[in-house]
Amino acid sequence: MTDASVAVADTLIRDAYVVTLDAGRRVFTRGFLAFAGGRITAVGSMAESLPPAREVIDARGMIVMPGMANGHNHLIQNAFRGYNDDRWPVLDIPAAVRSLLEQLFAASGRMDAGRTYAIVRLHALEMLKAGYTATHDEHFTNARKDSVDGSWQALADSGMRGFLCRCIVDDRVPEDGRESVDEGLSELDRLRAFGSDRITVAGSFVNYSFRSDPEDMRRIHEGTMALGLPFGVDMTDNSRGAMLKARGFEGGQADYYRAFGLLDHGPIYAGKGVNLLRHEYALLAEHDARLALVPTLRFFDGQGVPVHDFLEAGMLPGLGTDAPLVSDSQDPFENMRHAIFGQNLAVKARVAAGGERPDAALWLNAERCIEMATLGGVRSLLLEDTCGALEVGKAADLVMIDAARAEIAPTWDERRLLGSLVWGGKGAQVHSVFVAGERLIDAGRSTRWDEDEVIREADAALTAIAREADLGRFLPTRQAGAAYRGWAYH
Repeated sequence: MTDASVAVADTLIRDAYVVTLDAGRRVFTRGFLAFAGGRITAVGSMAESLPPAREVIDARGMIVMPGMANGHNHLIQNAFRGYNDDRWPVLDIPAAVRSLLEQLFAASGRMDAGRTYAIVRLHALEMLKAGYTATHDEHFTNARKDSVDGSWQALADSGMRGFLCRCIVDDRVPEDGRESVDEGLSELDRLRAFGSDRITVAGSFVNYSFRSDPEDMRRIHEGTMALGLPFGVDMTDNSRGAMLKARGFEGGQADYYRAFGLLDHGPIYAGKGVNLLRHEYALLAEHDARLALVPTLRFFDGQGVPVHDFLEAGMLPGLGTDAPLVSDSQDPFENMRHAIFGQNLAVKARVAAGGERPDAALWLNAERCIEMATLGGVRSLLLEDTCGALEVGKAADLVMIDAARAEIAPTWDERRLLGSLVWGGKGAQVHSVFVAGERLIDAGRSTRWDEDEVIREADAALTAIAREADLGRFLPTRQAGAAYRGWAYH
């Protein structure tokens, strides 16, 4: 289909395997895509007449599909890559979270705008190279008010899209990171300046355990709406209802948020949806709450990923990584595989407890995983009107993936191409990434930044933060002259 109002496209990508994710879920096994002014103007089969274009890209051997969205993330936590090795095994999730917060806040108090910029710039670069064109952020470390500025500026400079939540918290954090509702809303109002055609600023408070007065949840929600901004809440209850009962509430977290009016003005970003009660899936679907699952984290707590419950309720959740603090790998293809394995783990637990297996239509396959990584992700970030599918009028947010690689061959005349991509693909196979028609990654390299410089500056920033925050007291030394678990470092 071609938009006849555009005579000459800026770019024509031809001879590709085009996965559109449009309403008909069309796949052009030999197709083309054209865009101009940052928006798609034509997509179809090579058997059709191709539109003229100023630039023509021969994409033979490439898969062209919508860019992927990281539906749950904490941008500054890139500073904690490698942390998991030193806290494993995680046997008590609440205790692990308390330890995590202690170390996170020890570091975040030293993360000014400049250092945060350097660390988040590396995170954004990694995501882009892996095929992400959009990301979420849940920023709740506010001891340094300028930290969020550096973080969000780095994302803006990357060219990615972002759904960026500034959280207002006063519990479970050090005193210098606590804010009243009014103080937090004032900061949220200031940060509206980051809003653009690629950046959405939103209000949040993480989850109910981060506000000492439950009524503050209502105040933050109403204050965010008064600013004309979207709202998000991370529906994660690691206590499995124990903290709600301590507050005198009988029911689940979605019930709790509804009681305070947080679900009344959908759509809202609803985080990971962990430890929901069975009836709450339908409740969230009814109120148009958008969720993004974090498969890797569900291996930490051993619960698996009950994706079938979301699908059965009519929701298409996105997928997120929850930052390198949780998952050192930000590879979207690995995340898809973890969703598949995680669902199997959840089903086995349900059957062992006497439950039934979900209907066959609710099990994940390659196509559904791709839907979650793309459409589901952008829906969770409230961006589905802008991107997420390759169709005329949508933003030209797309990736070109090198399918002529040993990792996914042989494909048996393309019968197994998408299956091989999901089950064996890697972010390293991403050749090019476009956002709003701008080529941000070309042949696997950034077009905006010197990648070596990005890595050097992030490493220097983390070294300074770790020294000032005395992070060495938490981590073993694996440097020359040290020994650790029988290994000698020289």
